[in-house]
Amino acid sequence: MKFWSKSLRVRLVTYFSLLSLLTVGTVGLLTFLGARVVITRLVFDRLRVTALLKEAALQRWLEDQQADVAAIAQLPPLNTHFATLAQQPARRDSPNVAYTDIRRALQPILASNPNIAELKLLRASDGQVLFASHAHHEGKSYQYKHYFQAGLAAPSITPVERNRAVVGSQSTLAISQPLTNADNTVIGVLVVEVHPEGLSQIVNEPDGLGLSGKSYLVNRRRQLVAGMHFEGDESPIIDSPGIAKTLAGSEGGALYADYGGQPVIGYTRWLEPLELVLLVEIDQREAFLPARHLASGIFLVGATSVVLLTGAVYLLAKQITRPILAIKAAAIKVAAGDFQQTAPVLTEDEVGVLAKAFNRMTERLRDLYVVTEQKLVQLELAEISLHRSLKDLEIEQAKSERLLLNTLPSAIAQRLRQGESVIAEQFEAVSVLFADIVAFTRLSARLSPPALVQVLNAIFSEFDQLSEAYGLEKIKTIGDAYMVVGGLPEPRADHAQAIAAMAIAMQTAIQRFNRETGENFSIRIGIHSGAVIAGVIGIRKFSYDLWGDTVNVASRMESQGLPGKIQVTDVTYALLCDRFEFEPRGAIQVRGRGEMQTYFLVGRKPMTSCPDDRPSESSLGRRLPESSETGDRHSA
Repeated sequence: MKFWSKSLRVRLVTYFSLLSLLTVGTVGLLTFLGARVVITRLVFDRLRVTALLKEAALQRWLEDQQADVAAIAQLPPLNTHFATLAQQPARRDSPNVAYTDIRRALQPILASNPNIAELKLLRASDGQVLFASHAHHEGKSYQYKHYFQAGLAAPSITPVERNRAVVGSQSTLAISQPLTNADNTVIGVLVVEVHPEGLSQIVNEPDGLGLSGKSYLVNRRRQLVAGMHFEGDESPIIDSPGIAKTLAGSEGGALYADYGGQPVIGYTRWLEPLELVLLVEIDQREAFLPARHLASGIFLVGATSVVLLTGAVYLLAKQITRPILAIKAAAIKVAAGDFQQTAPVLTEDEVGVLAKAFNRMTERLRDLYVVTEQKLVQLELAEISLHRSLKDLEIEQAKSERLLLNTLPSAIAQRLRQGESVIAEQFEAVSVLFADIVAFTRLSARLSPPALVQVLNAIFSEFDQLSEAYGLEKIKTIGDAYMVVGGLPEPRADHAQAIAAMAIAMQTAIQRFNRETGENFSIRIGIHSGAVIAGVIGIRKFSYDLWGDTVNVASRMESQGLPGKIQVTDVTYALLCDRFEFEPRGAIQVRGRGEMQTYFLVGRKPMTSCPDDRPSESSLGRRLPESSETGDRHSA
């Protein structure tokens, strides 16, 4: 180590050798990576072509199977007797003539085609098996099987997964064909389940995949359907990133570890008719073998060149190091931060020029160091100021966001942020609720202003929580009155039910507040349903408000109601009478509307039909006629 630390010559030779080795290694690595990329693309192309060829072969095989099933469906005994058989119950103990003729016609087909796992004839009306090659299935109903439902509409292919609870069972493909009568009406479904050996033969063909290449089929449950054999389990559960990404809807080529953890290059295809994943893979070690050979050759040639050049570099280093060592002391001091040092100029060659340049550099460094120190101090101060400004800006932005959301519905606030200047909409079906604290004037005279505000805040905060819980939109509070609406800004079909549920909950909340505080508050609530206009008014201080006759009538229902009662119009009653109990109040005179039939909402009830004298529901979605008069409290 002493010799190493004191000999510049040795270090130069060593550095050159290491640099040469690093260069050779880098070139070899880049060559390997480049070759790997090229090989990967070539392998992807080869695997893609192989996958497409296999997919085409599988499609032809499926078309052949469908053609065979279509031919079976055209057999004269099926056309002649199935309509008769479909009108009778499936009875294996006493088969009729139609059943016997169909079995006699299908028996040669079943005997000559071992690829058929099972053949069934199902009645279209209920999916009952009228004939089956495995007789124990006759009489059963497969009405909800996918292959039956699909076969009613059109010829289809449905994978049937292996029943792992039954020993020896295998996955099959169910080919369904609708059976029609002379009127072209579907009266049954022919279902032929075939073994997937034909798929395995197509998938197992080597197709130039090399020694380690393989292809196989996997279903949605990651069960192996065709392509490989596993001892002890003919349909094992396997998984890999290639299977997962294809089932997630992303097919194509990728590098990943297969089901056994072996790194492979794979190409996947989703076979929609079969609902299977086709995987074509080749071992990465085999695929990248040419790239490794190329990189090894480059490393060998480079290492030999480095050894030969090291001797020449040693001789050159002897001449170079002599004047360089003269600069050593000054350079060390400058490196330590002493910018007052200068290097001696011992020669006039490049090393001498280097010494002069070193001295000029030291002088420049000295000046730059001072300037840099000043700049750093300024930057640190600017950064501190910037962080403070950003923090203040974030705080103010958060405050503005909260204020906007507290003032307007979130959907309306979003539209304002997006630049809409005029927001006004008409909603055909909403329910408006007004609530008012009874005898609030006497209460305000009895309590101090802070206590009065505290009571109102406690009650209205409870109401705010209820409006959020029921998905309703609070419009505003007017003194001791509370206004909330259901069905906007997002329309909803159950706006009346939600408003009614909140009204009941508001009465319950007032009762609970009285028990906890010893007070004796009561509220009047009025509800009406119909059409309104909603919009944002204001320039600096925004307000989301409602207009229309529906708002006025709802306000009248509250102001002309009774303490502790929930008064609704006949329109709202028609929407709620199936789910809530009511007490008829009778006809009352409503300012601006004349005589109206009203009801008191009592509570929920089991689902029943409404009385025959309820108002027609055909008017509920119709926009009510607008009145020039607004509600007393709403216009306040």
